[in-house]
Amino acid sequence: MKLQVVKTVRIPVHYALTKRKLHVLDRLTARLSYGICLWSQLIERNQLGGTWAERDRSAKEFREQTELPAAMVQCCYDTAKWAWGSYRHLHREWSRKVAEARRTEDHRWLLKLLKREPQKPFSNGVQHKIPIWFDERIGALEPSRRMKLAPWVARISTLRKGKKITIPLNPAEYHLGLLQKGELKSFHLIKRNGGYYVHVKVEFRVPDQRVHAVRGVDLGVKRSVATVLLHPNRPLRARDFAMLRDGEKRERLNYLNRRVAELRQAGKWEPLKRMRNKRRNIAENSDRLTAKNIADISENCLIAIGYPKGIKYQNYRGNGKPQLRRLMTGWAYGRAIRYIQEECAERGITVKTSNERWSSRTCPRCHSRNTERPTQTLFHCWNCELWYNADYVGATNIGSRFLPKATTRLGAVDSPKARDEQAREIVACEPRSPHPFMGGSKSRRYRDWFRRGFFVAFSMRR
Repeated sequence: MKLQVVKTVRIPVHYALTKRKLHVLDRLTARLSYGICLWSQLIERNQLGGTWAERDRSAKEFREQTELPAAMVQCCYDTAKWAWGSYRHLHREWSRKVAEARRTEDHRWLLKLLKREPQKPFSNGVQHKIPIWFDERIGALEPSRRMKLAPWVARISTLRKGKKITIPLNPAEYHLGLLQKGELKSFHLIKRNGGYYVHVKVEFRVPDQRVHAVRGVDLGVKRSVATVLLHPNRPLRARDFAMLRDGEKRERLNYLNRRVAELRQAGKWEPLKRMRNKRRNIAENSDRLTAKNIADISENCLIAIGYPKGIKYQNYRGNGKPQLRRLMTGWAYGRAIRYIQEECAERGITVKTSNERWSSRTCPRCHSRNTERPTQTLFHCWNCELWYNADYVGATNIGSRFLPKATTRLGAVDSPKARDEQAREIVACEPRSPHPFMGGSKSRRYRDWFRRGFFVAFSMRR
């Protein structure tokens, strides 16, 4: 069985592009953005008929007004329709949350929600040029045969009938390998920071890996990622635990924050412009490396990631949790999950997401919620007296949700769907780490120390 992977990569246009071709691209992208705005206005006024004849009549009038080819008119309509469909989906979710806040009579949360109403597409005007998907009718990517300047070129239709323009690209070795092994579907033409880029959608297939275990992944606040490897036929061991930290990333980001604050106080705006995207690039690069590390250690595993949906949205200013809000300032969990999915998809590893609600509050041994979190990283169950690391507890509970289910057709030997009684039940995790709060001969003594307050005093001294 093979997995179908769709990946989008950004390839810059070659720096040796002539001024004439650059002028043609500017006119083309400006006309396309104008066409998308016109379609958006028609959709907003509900002037598009429901029948195909009425839509064809609107498209004909649209072509006469914008002087665009019929294929480009269709692509502009698809882009505007997608934008309005996304807006309506977000507005339905927002309306549901508003109704819930009114039912619970949470006036402060209701006021915050009313300020966060989704805006209609292009309601604030067009800040950047709007890209469309170029299909085989109006554009194509192909390797260059005569041009020695660039290995790949993009051939795009212009505003003149029957005329195409050849745009040289400047791909890296990674782009070349991806373009050769995959099938090209479509591409964007985007202008950012004064330069043009081509976003290419590539589709390829990779063999599905055999699944013998489930790796639970918990995205933390203080620690970047905590993972636990769960096998259906054996208890947990010390080597099944892994903690990926991001101390270097936090140090670099904190340094940049201090540097930006100093430059703002001094009024030096030119250095600030040069540092405009540096913080984002460092964060994205660190998240990409973390995703690669998870994919490297997850061979023949199903990865279960806890998705903290809405956690930032609900921690608004004034909810009584300022410390948690400060900790989540640089926590881009959506981007981290997307990078993990992309890196694992290239290796044939299946990734599943699950809501992590109550994952760090439920005991993995007795499944009780009579628990507490004395600190951000410590978990204590009053029912079975389990002391554990809170990040590992969350990762264990997230991975255990997928353990009894059939994961892949290739999982036959020592797999989560093997014929074993342990595979039909949630894993009862026994603490086997040498940490004093995760079991062992000294756990009772450290537990008594913690109750007496010595552990808290020792932590404050450190």
